[in-house]
Amino acid sequence: MKIMVIDGNSILNRAFYGVRMLTNHDGLFTNAIYGFLSTYFKLQEDEKPDRTVVCFDVREKTFRHKQYEGYKAQRKGMPDELAVQMPVLKDVLDAMGVTRCELAGYEADDLIGTISRKAGEQGDECVVVTGDRDSLQLIGGGTTVRLVSTRMGQTTYKNYDTALFEEEYGFAPPRLIDLKSLMGDASDNIPGVPGVGEKTAMALLHSFGTLDGVYAHLDDPAVKKGVRAKLEAGEESARMSYMLATIDRDVPLPLDVSALPEAFADAERLYALLTRLEFKSFIKKMGLEESASPAAAQVQRQVLPLDSADAVFELLGSLQDGGPAAAVVPVSCASACLLCGGKAAVFASPDFSADEWREILRRLFSGAVPLVMHDAKELLAALMGMGLSPEGVVFDTCLGAYLLNPAEGSYDLERVALSYLNTQLSPASFEDEAAFSPLGGREDAVAAIVRHAEAVEALYQDIAPKIEAQGMKGLYYDVELPLMTVLADMQRIGCKADPEQLRRFGEALDERVAELTTQIYEDAGEEFNINSTKVLGGILFDKLGLPALKKTKTGYSTNADVLEALRGYHPIIGNILEYRQLTKLKSTYVDGLLKVIDPADGRIHSHFQQTVTATGRLSSVDPNLQNIPVRTELGRELRRMFVAEDADTVLVDADYSQIELRVLAHIAQDPVMIQAFREGRDIHATTASQVFHVPLEEVTPQMRSSCKAVNFGIVYGISDFSLAQDIGVSRREAGEYIAKYLDTYSGVKRYMEETKQHAKEKGYVETLFGRRRYLPELQSKNFNIRSFGERVAMNMPIQGTAADIIKIAMVRIWKRLRAENRRARLILQVHDELIIEAPVGEQEAVTALLREEMEGALQMDAPLVAEAKAGHDWYTAH
Repeated sequence: MKIMVIDGNSILNRAFYGVRMLTNHDGLFTNAIYGFLSTYFKLQEDEKPDRTVVCFDVREKTFRHKQYEGYKAQRKGMPDELAVQMPVLKDVLDAMGVTRCELAGYEADDLIGTISRKAGEQGDECVVVTGDRDSLQLIGGGTTVRLVSTRMGQTTYKNYDTALFEEEYGFAPPRLIDLKSLMGDASDNIPGVPGVGEKTAMALLHSFGTLDGVYAHLDDPAVKKGVRAKLEAGEESARMSYMLATIDRDVPLPLDVSALPEAFADAERLYALLTRLEFKSFIKKMGLEESASPAAAQVQRQVLPLDSADAVFELLGSLQDGGPAAAVVPVSCASACLLCGGKAAVFASPDFSADEWREILRRLFSGAVPLVMHDAKELLAALMGMGLSPEGVVFDTCLGAYLLNPAEGSYDLERVALSYLNTQLSPASFEDEAAFSPLGGREDAVAAIVRHAEAVEALYQDIAPKIEAQGMKGLYYDVELPLMTVLADMQRIGCKADPEQLRRFGEALDERVAELTTQIYEDAGEEFNINSTKVLGGILFDKLGLPALKKTKTGYSTNADVLEALRGYHPIIGNILEYRQLTKLKSTYVDGLLKVIDPADGRIHSHFQQTVTATGRLSSVDPNLQNIPVRTELGRELRRMFVAEDADTVLVDADYSQIELRVLAHIAQDPVMIQAFREGRDIHATTASQVFHVPLEEVTPQMRSSCKAVNFGIVYGISDFSLAQDIGVSRREAGEYIAKYLDTYSGVKRYMEETKQHAKEKGYVETLFGRRRYLPELQSKNFNIRSFGERVAMNMPIQGTAADIIKIAMVRIWKRLRAENRRARLILQVHDELIIEAPVGEQEAVTALLREEMEGALQMDAPLVAEAKAGHDWYTAH
């Protein structure tokens, strides 16, 4: 039999620090449990043990503490965020049927040692899994140790048997105790012999074998006089350290190692625990079914028989002017489910003619029937693509869940139902049109779509009151919900791209890349794979002898930061940096954009994402237009490829001027900054004038550049170290810039301190419009995690308010274009920039409209300014 014994405290602790902070819907920290289970399942797959035991420490003094008060005295207590996860993990392990072992007065190491000894005595194989090297003393007699280590976020495993241990240490595994008795162990506060380090201790053991052997040969000429004196003075400490370092392998275990039970999971209990933790992937991995949950026992509603289009029309008419009805309509638009009272109506396109089905969809989304849906944007875009003008979605539970917890990351219906309803939905088997055909398993499709609609209804009843209670009613109903339709329309319209210009641009890039490749080969003196980090590292640092600034597990680092630091050392560096820039432009943007141009209309239909960022900013995919490079002239050239529809059309582009700094001035109520913006002064030059105490006209470009970096970095919590790197000054000078800045803008300094304090008290920060971001990181005892939370606390109200402002502007612009019957259309949003495609005859009016609505989105003490231009392509318009 193969027994795997896991050091529970060690693996859980590593998981806590190795996995980013996670919480469930109720605010329970879950990252350590998630990491532990991930490790557990990997170990099961790798080792395939017959039995598994997880051992834990008990929060009680052990025999070692009684022998030596200083034992582990320097150890800090377990962080609260980790401590709350420990009992939950134990509940999960119990529900999984995994054997647990813990005993007051003993450490997990002692339990592991005893289990491994007994396993060996009965002829079983034992694999010990731990992150603690102390357990290496257990190797032998059928026991191996799988040592877990985490570095730079990556978890690795090293399997130690007797041969590998002896190869690494030069003596047998039990002698690890003797090593610790001599050199001590700072992590456990084992003193060892004062003044004797690892190198000396290893040499002594290689010469004399054991601690007793060392003390039997103190007079040996090989023992230097100074070492001898330390050993003589520290013998008592060494003997005590030997005891402290020895794992007790004769513990009165509370379990029978010869009869360890098989792991039989309590499916219902485990399902409930994992749904509470919102571990959808583990539920799926363990094959837990919805039937394991009491929630699944709910009786499904009666499905109304709708055998004609007239019956559907009659039903829709009866729902007009009533309360919101939960609805599920897949993006294929091939079926629909409406909940009406205690019943459900399901209708699908195979049951109707094409004209009847189109009319059903038109009436369903005419606005007469108030609908509650989940993640309706893609559906709205699809309906628009059919020539319909969908209205009537009065609540979207996906948007609601996003506002309540914007850091969740994913808001698909299954995930949100798991979070809020503690139930696992069956897969959406109704999305394919064929699902409702006579041979497509119609009964299952009907049951699934009704179940999803019931989840939407339950989520609405839960989420809508919370939105209002948390003061986000205006943000939700006036901004996010109408914006969903705006984004669907923008996605449907898309933006015209010129494929011929893209190809010519790509060919020019290819020519330059070929030139650079030849030059790099000449610089290196040989041809090689420039795209291979390993090969490139060998060329730069082994062959050319450049200073190796950073190493990774696989060899030399050649990332952008390393290469930038090497500029000037050799001509090859500049060529490689340019090569990388151009090959990325070609592959990601030229080739990438050519692939996504719709052949039907020659336009790129980027998908705008409303529920991705924790700050409220929009993002886009397929392609990601937010990442179109603008820092280099070549990158900016890409904007020439985005063009107006034809010669009679122009692109009107407006960009907010320094919106985040204006928001900061307003929120912080900083009089100096507000006055500068009101007077239309250059804020970076003004800052330099104040910081360096010189008249505005004497501010040099270098002064302005330095203060620009401070202006934009200050609300991100920029450190003197980071600022020094950014602007090329000493850390001391950077610190002085920051100090002078905060003296100048006292309102900003006050805002930063008060915001951090309020965030710690409330547990969240919010924008001017009430958008919240929860910050559990602020309660962490880990400095790095807590510091991250403080930086987010300072930045999110600024960045989030700026995101809210541009969303408000988008809704206002979209509505006004329609109210004025304009042919102009809002087509793009990139960061703080909006683009309208307009007929030449509307250019002047639309330019004014765009600027007015952007500047009027919010009245602030530091007024919003939007700069608008027009041109046939994006480059010219910007």
